[in-house]
Order: sequence, then C-alpha cells, then structure tokens
Amino acid sequence: MTSETAVNGDDRVQVLYVGTDSDDAETLSTALERENGRFTVETVRTAPEAVARLADDTVDCLVSDYDLPEQNGIGLLETVRDEHPTLPFIIYTAQGSEAVASEAISAGVTDYLRKEPGTEQHVELTNRIFDAVDHSRSQQAVSERNRALRSYERMVNSMQEAACIYDAEGRFEIVNETIAEWYDTTRAALEGQTSRLVPRIRAEGETDRYQELLDGTREQLSGEIEAEFPGHGHAVVAYQLTPLVVDGVIDGIVGVARDVTDRKEREQKLLRNKRAIDEAPVGVVITDPGQTDNPLIYANDHYRDLTGYSLPELLGKNCRMLQGENTDPESVATMRDAIDAEERVTVELRNYRKDGTEFWNRVRIAPVRDEDDGTVVNYVGFQQDITERKRREKRLEETSSRLEALFENSPDMIDVLDADGTICDVNQRFCAELGYDESEVLGRSIWEFDLTFDAEDVQTQLSGFSVDERRKFEGLYERRDGSTMPVEVHLLRLSLDGEDRFLAISRDITERKEREQELEQQNEQLEQFASVVSHDLRNPLTVARGRLELLREESDSEHIDAIDGAHQRMDTLIDDLLTLARDGTSPASPVVVDLEPFVQTCWQNVDTKAATLRTDIARPIRADESRLRQLFENLVRNAVEHGGDDVTVTVGELADGFYVADDGPGIPVADRGDAFDAGYSTAAEGTGFGLSIVKQVADAHGWTVRIESGADGGARFEFTDVDTVSE
Repeated sequence: MTSETAVNGDDRVQVLYVGTDSDDAETLSTALERENGRFTVETVRTAPEAVARLADDTVDCLVSDYDLPEQNGIGLLETVRDEHPTLPFIIYTAQGSEAVASEAISAGVTDYLRKEPGTEQHVELTNRIFDAVDHSRSQQAVSERNRALRSYERMVNSMQEAACIYDAEGRFEIVNETIAEWYDTTRAALEGQTSRLVPRIRAEGETDRYQELLDGTREQLSGEIEAEFPGHGHAVVAYQLTPLVVDGVIDGIVGVARDVTDRKEREQKLLRNKRAIDEAPVGVVITDPGQTDNPLIYANDHYRDLTGYSLPELLGKNCRMLQGENTDPESVATMRDAIDAEERVTVELRNYRKDGTEFWNRVRIAPVRDEDDGTVVNYVGFQQDITERKRREKRLEETSSRLEALFENSPDMIDVLDADGTICDVNQRFCAELGYDESEVLGRSIWEFDLTFDAEDVQTQLSGFSVDERRKFEGLYERRDGSTMPVEVHLLRLSLDGEDRFLAISRDITERKEREQELEQQNEQLEQFASVVSHDLRNPLTVARGRLELLREESDSEHIDAIDGAHQRMDTLIDDLLTLARDGTSPASPVVVDLEPFVQTCWQNVDTKAATLRTDIARPIRADESRLRQLFENLVRNAVEHGGDDVTVTVGELADGFYVADDGPGIPVADRGDAFDAGYSTAAEGTGFGLSIVKQVADAHGWTVRIESGADGGARFEFTDVDTVSE
C-alpha cells in the first residue's frame, strides 16, 4: 500500500529510472506501476541518455542507480541540478555507503534509498517518490500563489469597482475614477458632494445603520440597491460599507460598489430553472463568487433534506458550515485551491447535518462562466450522500485484510498462477515448506517445483478449466535441497480484474502416502488370503448344495429350506469378503459421472421391493464407475434391509459432494462410530459388510463420509471433498 499524498488523483507521475541492469529496471518499473496506477516509468541506462531525456520532455521524478557507466549517480545529480534545480532526484542503489550518502546530500539529492530484497522495498520507493513529487509540487504551488498575490495587489490598485471614502455626513472625501465616471464628472468635482446611495441606505432600515458604522456598533454593511447615475444610467448596485479606522478612531466609511445588473439578470435566469433543479435526485447548490465569502444563493430541496437546514438558514452562508471535527482539511484545501483556480473539482469528505450527525459527502464543484467574456459568475455544486458506499468500502477493506491474513497464515501451501502457469503470488507456508524466499519463487513456472508436470501438461490442464471450477489432483514438489514431498492440490480458477488466475492450495500427504502403501501391501495379503478362503469355502459349499438337492428329492423335511438359506448366506458372505479384499485400492480410472441417471441404474440392480427413489442432484462428479456402483447399491440395499419394503431413499446434492438418505429407523448416535466396521449389522439377514464397503469406496476416492440423521428421521450418509464438475 502507498501512503496518501496531496498529489491530485487525476495527475500522472512520470518517473525516469536510470540503471544498467535491464532485469532490475523491468522489475522496478512493473512494481512501481502496479503499486500505483498513476505511475508511468521510463528507463534509460546511462547518465547522458538521462540528460537527453530531460531535455526532451517533463519528468516528475528521476530515480538513479549509483553505479553507472561513464558517470556515476552523483555526477548525474550534479549535471541535472544545473538545469533542473528543483527536480526530485532519488539515489536508489545497492552499493551505497555513508560516504556516498553524504556526497549525494551535499550535491542536493532529494532522497537516498538502499536497495533491499522483497516487495516491501518497492512500496517504500513508491512512498519516497510520492513524497518527493508532492513536496516539489507543493513548492511550485506556493510560488504560484505568491505570484498570484502580487498580481492581486496590482489588480486592487487598478480596480474598476466604484470605491470611495465617505465622511460622517455621507459626503465623498476620496473617490476613484470609476465613481467619477458613474457621476459623469471628475474626481475633484465629486469630492465633497453627497452620495446618492447613503441617504437611501440610512432610510431603509428601522435604525440608522450608517450611523451604527460610525458609532462602532456595526462592523460592516452590505446590500443591493437600484439607482440612476448620470454617466452610467440605471443600475443594480451591490455595495459594502466598512468603518475606516485611523489610530483607533473611526474617521469615515470605506465604500465599494459594483454594478451587478447583469449578474442579477443571470440570477433570474437561474431561478427560472429552479423548479427543475429542485427535483434533482442529488443536492444542488449555487454560490456567488462576486459576493464576500462566495455565499449560497440557491439550494434545492434534496440539499436541504440532506443537510437538515432550511433555505433561510442556508442562503448567504458558505458551504463550510457543514464541516466539523472529522472533516479532512486536505480535501477542503483541494476544494479551495480549485475554486481559487476557477477549476472543476471532486472530493469526498465527512460533513455534518444540522443535528450533528456525520455523513460522507461526494462534492463536485464546477465554475459557471459568462458566455461573453468567460469570467466565472457562479459556482454550481452537486452533493451526494455516499455514507452507505463508504461503509461497504470499509467492510470490504476489513474483509480484504482478514483474507490477506488468512492467505499469509494458512497452514496449507498456497500459490496463485496466471494462465501460462507462472507464479504470481505465494504465501509464507509455500516458501517455508520448499525452502525458498518469496523473491526466488515469484515469476517462475510451477513445473519448476512440481515434478509431476511439465510445461505442456500444466498449460493443457489450465486451458481446460471453467471459471469457478475446482479440481483436485496429486503432485510431487521438490524442495530447494533436492528432497521431494507428495502433495494433494486443490485448484480453483478465478477471474480477478478481468484476468484468469488459478488458486492452488497444496498439502503435504507424505504420511497418507505411507499409509496407502502399507494398506496396499495389506490388501495384497488380504486378497491372497480371501482367494484361498473363497476357494476352500466354495468347494465344500458346492458339495453341500449338491447333497442338499439329493436330499430334497428323497425327503420333504422342514429343515431343508433352512439349510438352503444358510448356504445362500454363506455365498453372500464370501462375495462381500472378496469385494472388501480385492477392491481396497484407489480408483483405477476416474471419469465424469452424471449422478442422476447413474443412481437410477444402480437402483434397478437391487431388489428394492416397494421402495421409492427420489433424486435431487444435477452436478456431475469424477469417480470410478465400478466402485461408485458398489457404493450406491450397498446403500440402497442397506436402506431396504433396515427400513422395510416401502422405504423412501433420497439422493441429493451438497456444496462439495452428495448425500444418500432414507426415512427408516436410522442409526443411533452411539452406534455411528462402529457402523462402518466389518461385520456391523442390525438386520437379522445382513452380512455386516455393506457399510464397510461404502467406507472403503469413499476412502479410495479421498472422500469424507459421515452419518447424520435424515430430515425424516432416518439415516443420512453425507459424502464431501468430492471432485465435482461445473457444467
């Protein structure tokens, strides 16, 4: 983040960087322009090139390395100071010393900054440039204001307004040429005569306001009056009278008058449009710079509603009446400077309503110029309550800060890639796990760290992503010391400011891989055992069935059906045992599976009796079809066995997976921890292997499965961490 400065938000800052390292120059240019969108950075390699560039065009700040060919940075500084004594000049070098810094300061350097690794150095350099440019422009503004003051003094000495000094009786003591022209006479002839205005002014009020000026009980008297002047004709005159104090004693009245006839006509024209402006959805005010303190002469209904003031309370007042304790003085100064320069300006500042409540006000001010001579006759201001927008911005800023903290302090490794697989950003964990500094990682390709993929693999994978699509896969990261670690990567495609970005969250799965290897060895042993057991069990079972058929021909004993049922149960147990033993490995070939028709097919493969199936899932997933079929068929069979012939089974969608629920008796909370164990069953005819097979399929896919209570009181099996596919 860069610090706030007084540099106008619409101004560009042209930075010239002098350095021989092209990579360093390109990195610095990119960083500075990224830190602040108003920066434009141009680079040259030598001091002569820099001097030539300064001669061609205006540069706001020059940043130079110390080590340059032909002439070092101090020499360049001394050359530049001859022609550009006030140009901000910053020495930015990795080879500096106290002696170099002292020499630079003696030569008139604006600032001196040692190069350090890391992006914080670019932020610091951005702030230093802004401070230097801001100071330079402020100095220029002071010079401009001093020149304006001298011009103003000359203008007052040759002013065209009617100006004079009256005595206690309202007679002219001193007059300027303008008053003499109005009276169609000379200054000498007019002095000593009675003013046409003073008697009318004294007669208008309930008290003698002119005498109050003489008595010192009134500091100022102003207003407008219509009169005829011999050399000027009929006019509406705006006047202002103030006591003339000499050595602490009131020794007359200073009068200044101006013909405002044209202005009054323009005001009437503006007021004719009052009704339309009153209906505007923003606050609209008009001020008169021709009057003292540029007061309001108009405020529409919305402005009055916005501020809580009535029209009489507003007219004749300056808009600063809305300012208060938390009003930003810099914004006020920006507004004042723009008005002084007769320019448009837009600022956002805290203002206060009549009842004291704060609100954020977006103020846009524009000068209104005379059609003939272009002089500013009014200012129009548009005021908009942006309090709610500011609150949203603050919430967004707070949220961004929290997300940034989460990003940096996440226990997982996080990196952000562009569409070419280049690393744009990483968190601390990524660097710590791989043994690199952030600067050594940024800008490199991800396949330099992930040995599983090459450039073609990465770009092919990234190009096939949809926005907001998520994918999960495994990789192999290589650390700085050459060691490797297997990782599980969750990849999400995002659109940030119109650009494709890929957020990769990686986790070390070394322990899981070791467990999988152990499990694979166990599975191989178990499969060998199961094959032997299956063969040794099926042979005598086949003999027993043959004998049973012979017995059925010779006898009608009631025990024959029971023996046949026992044989069938032994056959089912053998099949389930082989499933558990032989299918314990990870899915061989995951494919995209459209769940809704897939579930319907599984339903038809099971004797569901009078049960009902409901589906509410439209998003495909990636899974091994054969293993997934085992999962669904065992869950359906489990629901029918425990819920009865008329049970209803529902398959629905979760944020990162799916669920299978029934309206049967459910599984008690105390038993849910054992439900996936081999042999667990509450049904008289169950083998106890069905849910164990379900758990095995989920584990093989890397899914999480848990048992909850269904909406209708039955069992609900939830599967999460599923690799879903966005359509």
